[in-house]
Amino acid sequence: MKKFISILLAVMLVVSVTVVSVSAYNSDNDYSKMTSGGKYNPSDSYTVDANTPYGEDAVLANGGSLDETQKIYFQAPEDWANKYNTFPGPDLPNDEPYMHACGYWWSGTGSDWTAVGGTKVAWCGFQAHLVDKTNRIYYIVMPNDGGSPALTLNNGVNGGMDQTKEIFQYGHQFQDVNTEGAYEGDEDTLPEGSPTQDDFNGCIAIVDYDNVKENPLTHIPAYGTKWYVYYGNGCYGEYPEDSANFIGRHENCLNPEHRHFAGDVNNDKVVDGVDVLLIQRYLLEDLPDGATFIEDRADVDGDGYISIIDATRIQRYLAKKCNIDGTRPYSKDYDLNPATE
Repeated sequence: MKKFISILLAVMLVVSVTVVSVSAYNSDNDYSKMTSGGKYNPSDSYTVDANTPYGEDAVLANGGSLDETQKIYFQAPEDWANKYNTFPGPDLPNDEPYMHACGYWWSGTGSDWTAVGGTKVAWCGFQAHLVDKTNRIYYIVMPNDGGSPALTLNNGVNGGMDQTKEIFQYGHQFQDVNTEGAYEGDEDTLPEGSPTQDDFNGCIAIVDYDNVKENPLTHIPAYGTKWYVYYGNGCYGEYPEDSANFIGRHENCLNPEHRHFAGDVNNDKVVDGVDVLLIQRYLLEDLPDGATFIEDRADVDGDGYISIIDATRIQRYLAKKCNIDGTRPYSKDYDLNPATE
């Protein structure tokens, strides 16, 4: 078994707060830039914007293959969002504003890539895709060969080094992750490794508030992470889905809020007959226009499929024949679903 090793390199921290973001993708009317007195100042630091390239853009622009990349998920802390990184983008419909985040790797394959347009990408790096706004889940695409001794997941804000500027306090990042030596050693972080056993593909970084190091230059805290296998919809655990120890998404999920989601398919904070009806209509391909339907929550038994069995599970739960996870006898103390609290 192999272990993940997170490192924080002091020299890299110096660089991370002094280099400039991708100026080639900013325009004079871009409101994601730092401004002074409400006016654009080209000498100020840049932040992520809606045009900052994704990792897969650079892969293709530099002749690489998407088959040789890994998709790394992470959960962004709530305090990462601010006015410098919250704006519309391509990952949500109707130009709905959301927090943008980035990932930057210091060396290895792709560290010297140029993005579309020929400009080398510097801090804050490549933009991450938002996949779950409620749970603040993102993923970034990077090569799975060549290694990188320091992957830095961050909130896309280059705070610079001038502490008198307002933007200074808004730049946040996780501690650097040593992806090159991530699986060295015998201790377990993921007892069975990642889904592919040799890279981070399909894994998610969850902030570890007990592991904090202060940037010696900025005195801004950088938190470490714990790594898990990502199951989707905010659910993560220690075992890949093909593991003998994997029972189901709900049973294996370690998200402390997970049980509050199971069965609440329309996200109205209660599990009731409406959720049963929605599952039934989903199976008939007759969902009402505009209806909220969260597929992972509809898979109540966590077997990877949505079926009439899931609707029946909710009905039995509502009749207090079993807990929402199927265990019996029904117990309000055991059941953490909001509908019973």
